[in-house]
Amino acid sequence: MNENASASLPAFRSEAGRARYMAAYDAVLAEWPVAYEEVDVPTRLGSTHVVASGPGDAPALVLLPSFAGTATVWRLNVEALSRQFRTYAVDVIGQPGKSRAVRRLRDRHDYAGWMGEVLDGLGVARASFVGCSFGGFLAANQAVATPERVERVVMIDPVGVFASQYWRLTWAMRVRGPASRLARRLVGRARAPTDIVRRPPRDMTWARLMAVTMSERAEVSVISPTVFSRRQLAAITAPTLLLIGAEETLYDAHAYLALAKRRMPALEGAVVEGADHIAAMAQPDAVNARTLAFLSAPLP
Repeated sequence: MNENASASLPAFRSEAGRARYMAAYDAVLAEWPVAYEEVDVPTRLGSTHVVASGPGDAPALVLLPSFAGTATVWRLNVEALSRQFRTYAVDVIGQPGKSRAVRRLRDRHDYAGWMGEVLDGLGVARASFVGCSFGGFLAANQAVATPERVERVVMIDPVGVFASQYWRLTWAMRVRGPASRLARRLVGRARAPTDIVRRPPRDMTWARLMAVTMSERAEVSVISPTVFSRRQLAAITAPTLLLIGAEETLYDAHAYLALAKRRMPALEGAVVEGADHIAAMAQPDAVNARTLAFLSAPLP
């Protein structure tokens, strides 16, 4: 491996691979539907890349992507969300994207400390969080760890939090989805109904980025999403919304929603019809509408 490519995570196998990845990432940003700025926030875990949109004086809304999805996974949502909020779409540290981790992530506390430093670097004292998949876990994790900094939480098809999907995630991502097959599915040329993403992505530029992500197989750092105890869930003081795609394959959508409500009685929730695991992309209008209604409602 090239010495420079292995200095931080994600670590690409070559500079050529890194260049292909960055070109695909920038191609998605070139189609960002609203004005934006790219911000690199220094933290103890490394530089964190953020795509900021919306009025500078609007309430802060942090957008956390699915694993490897990057800030760009929110391209179909950011126009609607940034009308009312200053949105900060984050490349999660240690994962594919433009953030650069200087060491591996050890546990959920590393993520909570990192996100606190990101908020500090952005000059944000308190924000609402919207997270998809692993990003949903990160949003809940922040609400558990630093409730004073979290206004509201929207989790979309989260992993962990209420129940473990470790073996199903491992099967889908490592056994059933070798890089070449997963890359083909992401660009819509093949699709297996039992995989995590059942529908061809609506954002084909993002799909091409994900195809490069899988084909390059950069070394990353990530932890297994935690299942929170009832005591930890009770520490979440922020109003919380759970959205699950009706075609979710990691768990039964209605059963998971019922489990979540038993473990967190104040939770609001809904199943999004016509959506799979990346529900915010599969049905952006429906997810945007539900999210904005929840974020704009009077606090209880």
